[in-house]
Amino acid sequence: MYVTGSLLAKCITVILISTYHTCYGEDQNKPMSDKQRIQLREEARDMFYHAYNAYMDNAYPADELMPLSCMGRYRGVTPNRGDIDDSLGNFSLTLIDTLDTLVILGDLEEFEHAVKLIIKDVSFDNDIIVSVFETNIRVLGGLLSAHILADYLQQRDGIMPWYKGELLSMSKDVGYRLLPAFNTTTGIPHSRVNLKFGLKSDRLESARETCTACAGSMILEMAALSRLTGEPLFEAKAQKAMDELWKMRHRSSDLMGTVLNVHSGDWVRRDSGVGAGIDSYYEYCLKAYILLGEGKYLDRFDRHYTAVMKYISQGPMLLDVHMHRPHTNSRNFMDALLAFWPGLQVLKGDIKPAIETHEMLYQVMQRHKFIPEAFTTDFQVHWGNHPLRPEFLESTYFLYSATGDPYYLEVGRKVLKSLQKYARVPCGYAAVNDVRTGKKEDRMDSFVLAETFKYLYLLFADKEDLVLNLDEFLFTTEGHLFPLNLAGQTNNGTKITESESRDAAFDQTCPNTMRLFPASFRRPLQNMVDGVCPRRSHKRRLTASEFSAANLNHLKVLKDMGINLLALNDGRVQLLHTFSAARSAADAEEGLLFMQEMVELSKQQNQQPEPVPQAVVITMKDQKGHDNPTIVMQAGPSQFGRNLKGDQQVTAGVVLVQPFRGCDGIKAPELIKGRIAVMERGDCMFIDKVRKIQKHGAVAAVILDNSPGSSSAGSPMFSMSGDGNDDVEIPAVFLFNQESSKLMLALSKDPQLEVTIRELKESDNFSHNDEESMFQKLKVSVQEFLNKHTGLEFTKTVELGGFRASIGNNKVMVTYAGSDGDVPLVKDASSNGQWAKIRKGLLKSILGSESKELIVPLNILRIYHQTLGGATGKGDVVEQTKWLLNELLKEYQTKEDQTKEDDLVRLEAEEDRGASVIADTVKQNFNNFKDVSSMLKSVNFENLQETREILDKVIDKLKLETSDEIIVSSSESVEDKVKNAGDRKPDSRTTHSVDEL
Repeated sequence: MYVTGSLLAKCITVILISTYHTCYGEDQNKPMSDKQRIQLREEARDMFYHAYNAYMDNAYPADELMPLSCMGRYRGVTPNRGDIDDSLGNFSLTLIDTLDTLVILGDLEEFEHAVKLIIKDVSFDNDIIVSVFETNIRVLGGLLSAHILADYLQQRDGIMPWYKGELLSMSKDVGYRLLPAFNTTTGIPHSRVNLKFGLKSDRLESARETCTACAGSMILEMAALSRLTGEPLFEAKAQKAMDELWKMRHRSSDLMGTVLNVHSGDWVRRDSGVGAGIDSYYEYCLKAYILLGEGKYLDRFDRHYTAVMKYISQGPMLLDVHMHRPHTNSRNFMDALLAFWPGLQVLKGDIKPAIETHEMLYQVMQRHKFIPEAFTTDFQVHWGNHPLRPEFLESTYFLYSATGDPYYLEVGRKVLKSLQKYARVPCGYAAVNDVRTGKKEDRMDSFVLAETFKYLYLLFADKEDLVLNLDEFLFTTEGHLFPLNLAGQTNNGTKITESESRDAAFDQTCPNTMRLFPASFRRPLQNMVDGVCPRRSHKRRLTASEFSAANLNHLKVLKDMGINLLALNDGRVQLLHTFSAARSAADAEEGLLFMQEMVELSKQQNQQPEPVPQAVVITMKDQKGHDNPTIVMQAGPSQFGRNLKGDQQVTAGVVLVQPFRGCDGIKAPELIKGRIAVMERGDCMFIDKVRKIQKHGAVAAVILDNSPGSSSAGSPMFSMSGDGNDDVEIPAVFLFNQESSKLMLALSKDPQLEVTIRELKESDNFSHNDEESMFQKLKVSVQEFLNKHTGLEFTKTVELGGFRASIGNNKVMVTYAGSDGDVPLVKDASSNGQWAKIRKGLLKSILGSESKELIVPLNILRIYHQTLGGATGKGDVVEQTKWLLNELLKEYQTKEDQTKEDDLVRLEAEEDRGASVIADTVKQNFNNFKDVSSMLKSVNFENLQETREILDKVIDKLKLETSDEIIVSSSESVEDKVKNAGDRKPDSRTTHSVDEL
């Protein structure tokens, strides 16, 4: 994956800084002697032949060697391993892939012998489905490289006089067998093709998806084939695929996703990184310019590279992001394939970040013996497999070639010793199944010989040791050699004259003229990975993309960083950073970084196209079943799922999800099928809620705001964000709190209510200020005030006649379960008619709810006990509770009187979220309650402005002159009551939109 190491070595002045001793326990200062280097070079040669001879003696003509079984792996004969076997085609893959390595090692005799075997034994007329990408880079690339080298050696040294271009003819045969894959609407090739029958199978014709690397890593081999054979079709097909991929980049970020549909061009996976699924596409953008001399490829690479370094590169780490939301990480681990990136950066000429990323990878390798197939951001093993990949050695070789720093020889020695100790077996080298256990796998991929041992040998070899001048060649992604003079040929095989080519001097310009200090770049990272040696922790406690305002731990971290949250009326959160308020200077600096990231996130959100506003339409029916005037409410759209436009709409019955926030296990999921599911905001991401109800068959989702008083009139349109995955298909809309109240009120009146979700139209006539919303605003505001305390912990219980009271720190929860035994008869001697009415209301609240429960704050219980119960002295809470249960039992035994008018308590049991508030029960004893009562009586819905002012005074009065709830009675179950109370904390009521992307 490099043009030439020696070219860059000529361009760069290498200055080694003063030596230092690292914690690895090795003397990094002392350059490796020539004797040591030659010994390692010969050991690398021996390693290659140990594996090569094991293959030739025990496996050829099979595609691969199984080193533990010591036998060949044939497609359709040995047990199927799934997609991994798509690289096999019963065409002696390992030998074809290894041909040019024999030339690198100077074994021209074995090279000639191997070419004869390929010509004699290999056929591609096989009824086998193979990977287009793997066949292109391994088989076509291997054949072309071997042909180029055979022709080169024949002309230069006069060897192989019998060779007449047979490998080129075989290359052309392979090329034609791959061409049917390009028969798609976009020109982007299918991921698989049948070598004999093309796409003529149901499995292949129905296949739609391919990876970006698979589609974008054809141009080098196909263009080389065209320019060597004079057949322009191959290059034209690959070039069109590259052009179409470029069109599909995200225009604002210039990033690419990893999986796309070959016919529509739509992205299937929008994760963007430099590793698996995308790696060689970026590589081939740059190398297509180098090999073919076309400037458009360099322009594309430069745009992509800038984007990668801006969004994906996070210090020495390279973390996948969402291509359309590049400031948001899409996963918390890295894969081993990204180890090629430092080598590509050397080719680009960006040496400093190449050194830093390579150093990080080297420490991971030391910690785990090999680089695991995937590892987390704190360098733990995510996937422990290691198939002896070459990418890290490749980058090590290119960095050494560019810098001349002997440090990289030590790195190579470390890799060599690990291979010898943990992978060598009597019959070749076996992949490591898990780096943690050292267990081996019966697998030796062709790239082990084609690349891993090739780069290991080249690292320790001098130019004088090689039979080729590598300055004249370009390495493909599979490590095959293509001559740079291909840029001087057209795809009809003719050479471009000197006047037609780019300025040769310009082509040879050094990509980097900086003076390198490699050790100084590594020094700050020398202890980066835990377990290599002690280090200070530099890991971020919290990034902006991870932040959730509903997460209490995140809020604590922000406080430590000196960041305060201010809740706005529309449910958004404003962040204020005060440097002096941070716990430490380091925390304050991290707070500044967090705020900068949050600004960037906000910019990215503002750049997203504005979704179409949606509407929720309610049609109420009167008692005779006739339609009443409809209620149209503005709803916020979502950036995932289906946005309804034009005449599109969804009409269905409504169901409340249980639990109401829809984040935990859904209860009674069968009730959701075919209906519009209603959930409350909070606890988890919007898209996670919708995923769950979609799984159970819901046709749409309505998510209700949990910020009291918010409305579409006083708030900007809220658009719910997703997480980059396009697996949600149903529409989802967001209702602010006042609009939510209308929906809940309508549902309480008609449990069979049907609503319609559609696009909001200019002709829609809807009012933000009607009687229902004003009344609901009063109820919600008071309810929010009453529920400001959270965290119920019940420690004592009192029971009497089927009633049970659980006493907490500031509340008593009363439940009624009935009694099977004899219930004591309690005589009602109370002469307080007002208390009798209140008591009746309390009992009605308990018996009228499904859960038979009531919560009473202790301060209200004390008021009842002292002022209405005629008690003398305060008494303890247990005594007060016993008195309350006794009073409730009295009322229960005389419940025939419950039909009387109750002027003080109205039970709204038909409303799932209803609550009854008794504010004026003690107005004769407490002036604040008297004031509140008088203000409530003055509410006039005809004068909306005056009403709003009165309501504000009511709430302010309650907030200022009492510190606890008055009375809350709800039809929720106690589990949901406690959970919801715990959820409604001041910090979690207003959730910043960034936390639910």
